[in-house]
Amino acid sequence: MRAAVYHGPKDVRIEELADPRIEQPGDVIIKMITTSMCGSDLYLYNGEVEELVAPGHTTLGHEICGEVVEVGSAVNRFAVGDRVTFPYSVSCGRCESCRVGQTAHCLTSGKAIYGFGTAFGDLGGSHAEYVRAPLADDHLEHVPDSLPDDVVPFLSCNLPAAAIAVHAAEIELTDTVAVVGCGATGLLALDLIRRHTNATVYAFDPVPFRRKRAELLGAVPMDASADAVDTSIQAVLDATQGLGVHKVVEFAGRGGAFDLSVALARPGGTISGGGVYLERDHPVSLFDMHFKNLRLVLNGFANARTAQWHAMQLIENSVIDPTAVLTHRVSLYELPSTAEQFTTREEGFLKALITP
Repeated sequence: MRAAVYHGPKDVRIEELADPRIEQPGDVIIKMITTSMCGSDLYLYNGEVEELVAPGHTTLGHEICGEVVEVGSAVNRFAVGDRVTFPYSVSCGRCESCRVGQTAHCLTSGKAIYGFGTAFGDLGGSHAEYVRAPLADDHLEHVPDSLPDDVVPFLSCNLPAAAIAVHAAEIELTDTVAVVGCGATGLLALDLIRRHTNATVYAFDPVPFRRKRAELLGAVPMDASADAVDTSIQAVLDATQGLGVHKVVEFAGRGGAFDLSVALARPGGTISGGGVYLERDHPVSLFDMHFKNLRLVLNGFANARTAQWHAMQLIENSVIDPTAVLTHRVSLYELPSTAEQFTTREEGFLKALITP
């Protein structure tokens, strides 16, 4: 099969690998129909998590719409020909973590993540023609006929993550809100937020194109670039009588974005973080957070399995159309150049749908 293989920072190659095979009775083999690239994939692509990957071995990707082509002897819920998707992490549904909804921390799978290196189960990724799914009965999801192939990859990560963060923020009808980070998932969260409040929603991002997309969704665009962010913060403070916003939903996943979130939140406010943080030694002010009586809810390691069905309902009931953030459609062979467009925030690029 063809698959995207990591060889080093910004060096991903489409190579021929051995097809995956059934290794455990609960496995299925899935043929990729469509896949997509998540912002968290850029951490691997850019070489920011070298300790997690094995150059020349690690394959990438954790979002998928696929067809079951082989099933293990213990699989009961799926058959050859079924159209399926999976959450980005593998879960058993029965361990203590899964039973309390912390499916990303599954004790059985060892927090296994598709296409995220040797440290997270060393599973193959979805940026490939085929992928093996362990514990299939426990975390795979059937895809209803009503959902087209280009929508389904959003159920693996982006839309559940957005729904989780928005739900955790507990937004009221009169709450002012700031969205920090207007990539694909941040924009999906913004779309949902606009349905929860009639008050002002501010959208912070350093990329003009993303801010323009946020404005089309009804938000007030705010420049988060280094030379403008202080002015943007002050503008929000001026508009809120010096208090700040009631709720912040963050999807940038960097220490600076967290600092911005703290600066924007008013006393008693909530920060709902959906971004993936890598910084182990980023300094934060405990004084600022405690003095504001802030409520922090961090879901960057999202329990996507718990929100998949809800995300599916949002699409089927026409609450949200996640394909609105699709800006590129490419083949698997084009993935390396597409990843470069993604990481450099090329004008007009938000998210790409990938087909074999």
